Amino acid sequence: MTRTRFLLPFFATASVAALAAVDTTEAVTLLRRLLPVLGFAGGMSVVVNLASEVGVFEWAAARVRRFGFLALCVVATVFLSLDTTAIMLTPLAVHLARRRGSRVTSLALPVVWIANLASLPLAVSNLTNLLALGTIGPQYVRIAAAPSLVAIAVAVIAALLIDAHPTRSPTNHGDTPAPPVAALAVVGAAMCALLTPIPYWVTSSAAALAMVLLVGSKTRGALRLSLIPWSALALALALSSAATAAITLWGTVSVSGVWAMAGAGAVAANLINNIPAYFLLEPAASGPTELVALLIGVNAGAIVTPWASLATLLWADQLRRAGEPVPWRQFVCYGALLAPLAVAGATGALVIAQR
Repeated sequence: MTRTRFLLPFFATASVAALAAVDTTEAVTLLRRLLPVLGFAGGMSVVVNLASEVGVFEWAAARVRRFGFLALCVVATVFLSLDTTAIMLTPLAVHLARRRGSRVTSLALPVVWIANLASLPLAVSNLTNLLALGTIGPQYVRIAAAPSLVAIAVAVIAALLIDAHPTRSPTNHGDTPAPPVAALAVVGAAMCALLTPIPYWVTSSAAALAMVLLVGSKTRGALRLSLIPWSALALALALSSAATAAITLWGTVSVSGVWAMAGAGAVAANLINNIPAYFLLEPAASGPTELVALLIGVNAGAIVTPWASLATLLWADQLRRAGEPVPWRQFVCYGALLAPLAVAGATGALVIAQR
């Protein structure tokens, strides 16, 4: 693990340098579009990890039920982005499962499913949506409405079907002490601020600084570099840089048609990550409908390979921090079933709605 933490940042730096050698303008453009997202993820990770250390999620788990938790995942994804859901709600899933005596995977897997599958409705739900918004324009919400509902339904149904019955004695029967008011205030303010016009990376950075200053005295080493998931962020940057360099050298892929665009987006996302997959296929889209089909593929289809979505990498990082093994085998097996259903269903809804 230590070697990986060293090699991934090195690989990311080398990939950016290689892209700059191929085309400096493309390298600058990629960093301008991607660094705010990585900064947001890093800042929110600091907020969440410090909040977890002072008992915010243990306290919240005592006050939420399974159905309310799933609804919270959907709402957080739609209005606050899938990365926010992966970072903030994975620790809550762990504490809730432990409190109920359920398998952690029965709540952790729904978090990552909902985070990816529910990230279509609004531009703020996913970075890829923001990338497409400039081309699609204000009609985005209307075009994406029907496929969004189908993708969310697939995720929620799968979350309800997964076994969540108690398998061991529940823990934390007694009253859970309330965490510091400052920690709750910072978490709440950060989530509310994400709904404002303030750039999301500014919001997360300010929240991270506030959390360090307000509750740092209650934790050990509040300024620890380990609070940030460097490996996940470095992998996303490395894959995006490598894919952009390949596009620059060999050109984009030729794809035509709504179904082909959605399918190509899903396959490419699972091969090279959904952000570079979007960059790769965006020039091939002939209009708003095909762009939304591409978003269906790179968003709802990115649940098979561990590196397909930054949200999945952040989800895995939060599970490790909570001392839980990442269920990659179940993630891949379930994802291989859910991704085709979600992409096909959402694309079918898009085709029907546009007739």
